[in-house]
Amino acid sequence: MKRVLLIAALSLAGCMSTPPAGEQAATTNEQAVFRRLAWMEGDYQTNYEPNREVAENRLKDWEGKIPEPSDVDSYLDYLSVLDASSRGGDAEKKIKTFLANNPKETRAIFLLGVHYLRIKKKDLATYFFNQLEKDASFRWKSLLFNNLGMLALEERNRVLALSYFEKATQAAPPTAAPYVNLGALYLQSRSYPDAERLFSRALEIDGDFEDAALGLGAALEGQGKFEEAHQVYVSSSTGITTLCRSSTMTR
Repeated sequence: MKRVLLIAALSLAGCMSTPPAGEQAATTNEQAVFRRLAWMEGDYQTNYEPNREVAENRLKDWEGKIPEPSDVDSYLDYLSVLDASSRGGDAEKKIKTFLANNPKETRAIFLLGVHYLRIKKKDLATYFFNQLEKDASFRWKSLLFNNLGMLALEERNRVLALSYFEKATQAAPPTAAPYVNLGALYLQSRSYPDAERLFSRALEIDGDFEDAALGLGAALEGQGKFEEAHQVYVSSSTGITTLCRSSTMTR
């Protein structure tokens, strides 16, 4: 599955202050940010082209009013969008400068790891992610495990990838990416009922995640549920926020 990369013009501040596991579900705004940071199948192939286009538009909102590094949440939000744009080299320098002054800010370390994923320096990405994996206080464990799972797939280690994706589904904050990645693997093995369950769960968490809707449709088609699949595709094309969303989880 190719990832449809979406970057909404949203603040990262809420995501930065996500409570520990079990305290509350992530908000819609947070889920939009997670879509930017979670590594998905197809990212190497697409080279983040859709991501870049939307990021460039997002950067225009900051023209003349770039956040100060002292406003940590807003500044990290800015860095994450800058890195997703065509100015990734500039983002790398700024992330490193920020880390030199804030060496204990693990969220910036994670952003640096994501940057190295984007430029295909897998060894460096793995190094930083492995350091964060040992940090019990790091709050974005679900995103971290998901990205480690994708690195394992790049190394053709399917068993390790499955292990990381499973860990990601059980970690905080709740995010749809590992469910979509697991669902894609089950689609490949034609385990359509399991894929349906995973994609449905992804949409419960993040009703705006287009890949989850497309995966669910494919899983339904694999079981001969063509009318249900059609309804999923129709909902996806007209606004998938109405699909499989619960009253308490909007992402």
